[in-house]
Amino acid sequence: MSQYALKKEIIGTAAEYIVKASEGIEQIIDFFQSGGEDIATRMMVDLIEGIEWLVQAIEGTRDIHGKYSPDISQANSVLTEITEAYENMDYVLLSDLLEYELLPIVNLWQEQLANIKGVLDNDNAAE
Repeated sequence: MSQYALKKEIIGTAAEYIVKASEGIEQIIDFFQSGGEDIATRMMVDLIEGIEWLVQAIEGTRDIHGKYSPDISQANSVLTEITEAYENMDYVLLSDLLEYELLPIVNLWQEQLANIKGVLDNDNAAE
């Protein structure tokens, strides 16, 4: 498999995963807001690992993104704040950070990854 084909596959996987990540964030927010902190904090571990993988996938495929390249730097400060709120067991702040900071970033990335995937799929169809 060529480097390009591998990167295209990673973009496809990332585009599929980010939909699930967005839904997962919404579930975690709901659990935090309804008193289900135990479930929400367990889900947070998977979410953070998933976001870290997404950042690596985006960074590792940057050379084929074209004009839709997601800005991963915007997530760094949010992830730091989320980590601090998580460590301090500040579930209200954590829920707010997820809802008003991380979710908009993930939704933007979702749109950008779908656009990248669409362009890459169309490029291959033209060959």
